[in-house]
This record gives sequence, C-alpha cells and structure tokens, in this order.
Amino acid sequence: MSKVHILGAGAIGLTFAHALSKQHDITILSRNQKCREWLYTEQQTSVIKAKTLSIAQAHSTNEKIDNCFVCVKSYQLTQALTDVLPLLSDTANLIISHNGMQDLTKLTKQLKVHQALYFVSTAKGALKLSDHHAKASGLGDTFLGACNLSAKAKIEQVYQAFFATLLPPSFIHNDINQLRWQKLAVNIAINPLSAMHQVPNGQLRQPRYASTILSLLNEACAVAKCEDIDLPLSNALQSAYQVMTRTQNNFSSMAQDVKLGRKTEIDAICGYIVELGKKHHIATPANMAMLQTIRDKH
Repeated sequence: MSKVHILGAGAIGLTFAHALSKQHDITILSRNQKCREWLYTEQQTSVIKAKTLSIAQAHSTNEKIDNCFVCVKSYQLTQALTDVLPLLSDTANLIISHNGMQDLTKLTKQLKVHQALYFVSTAKGALKLSDHHAKASGLGDTFLGACNLSAKAKIEQVYQAFFATLLPPSFIHNDINQLRWQKLAVNIAINPLSAMHQVPNGQLRQPRYASTILSLLNEACAVAKCEDIDLPLSNALQSAYQVMTRTQNNFSSMAQDVKLGRKTEIDAICGYIVELGKKHHIATPANMAMLQTIRDKH
C-alpha cells in the first residue's frame, strides 16, 4: 500500500481515486473544503475511501508527497503545479492527466533530478453528477508514459503499483508525445463540435459534420508534421470515428462545460493548433473558427 495524493476532484480525478483506493491510502486535494465524502457510481454507488485536504492544509502538515496524480483542466495546470510542487518529496512520482496540449518543457525543468514526471492518457468515460459525485460512463484504454529520465527508470514499477490491475485495460506507452498528439486529434474532432451543437459523441458520425471534421484534422496533421510528429490524416480520422462509436452515448467534457457555462479547454485544443500554425506559417481557418465560436460561449 502506498500513499497517493490526487489533486483535482473532477470526473477523472474521482475515477482514479475510486480505483486506487482499493489498494492504496488516498488523499484528495480539493478546493471544495466542505466536502468530506466523495461518491462514485459504477453498477452501484459507493463512498470513495479517501481523506480530503485543502492545499493550505497540505502545506501546513509538512508531510511530503511521494505519489501525486494531477487531474485538472488544461488551463488549471499551471496553478495546480505551483500549488503542489513544493509539497513533493525529492523522489516523488508526479502523474498528470488533462485534455488538449501543454508544453511540458517548463515543468520538467522545475523538477528535481530524481522526481519522475508521467503523463496519463485515458479514454475512460466519467461524468460529474454533482460537486462530490462522479459516475462511470464508458470503458476505454489508459496509457502511462514517461516524460523525463527518472520516470523512464521507474515506469514499470509505477505501472504495476497503480495501473496494471487497478485501472484496466491499461498499458505503458513508449512515446507519450506521439500519443498526446493522437489524443489531441480526437479531442479536436469531437469536443468543439459536440459542445457547439450539444450532441452526444455518436451523432458526430452524421454526414453533415464530415467536412468540418476533415478540415479540422487536416490542419492539425499539417501542423503536427512541422513538429516532427507522424500523424497521418487517415489515422487521425479513423481514431476519431472509432472513439465516436465507442462513446456514442457520452457527451464530451467540453459539451458539459458549455452547457453549464464553465470555461472550456478550447485554447489547449483548437487554440494549440492555431498557435503552432502561426509559428510554422500554416493557415488554420477551421480551428480558428472553432476556437472563436467556443470562446464566445464562455
């Protein structure tokens, strides 16, 4: 049994907390200090076995964190890491998960030499029913990848401890940057359109959305090529439509955010392509139009 801290009590954070609590000592770091009981629903609803601390309380305990999952929105990542980095032990495992893309170079430089940085990409579906209650909404693969040398040295150990049996089906991925781009392409194809039209993922397979999806992914693949990422358009389209089929009854996280009037991750999805397009002098009108449309809904 290991001590595991989870920063972020969203749908994925609570999914991980529920799964990991079966074998580990879980502490949820949350800004929702009033919540002392977290619920998770699979076939039935159960209380997640976890303590709850605010960031301020965590700082006051002087206890160092050895294993920290950071499961926040992409635009919350910088603040989350500012909060948690001083709490990490010198040999901590820092495992981050979010939609969209962020440049992790700056974060890697902030870590001590033996602190290991991992990225988790998961297709597990989950939905927040309330501030303290999440529900599983679909199965999907989870991939763990190393982002620095310390992580590469320990990845098998971390995978066996936290993923192999507790978060199936899960796998180690040897090129996490490639995987992040593949997931970004799926996000680009599904999230903004589902948010704009407020439809479940499966409806995006209708012919009327095809040309927009093709344009969005064509721009993303062109930009990826300039970043030395091998992301063929045919593969990106196939993956996106597979996810639409597998999660056909789910509403994307961006669709939920727009419906509830919350800030979205559009800047780390279509916005990321637009910014790299400027850098490489590639026109990205489809992603720019989607970026502006979703921003206007904030």
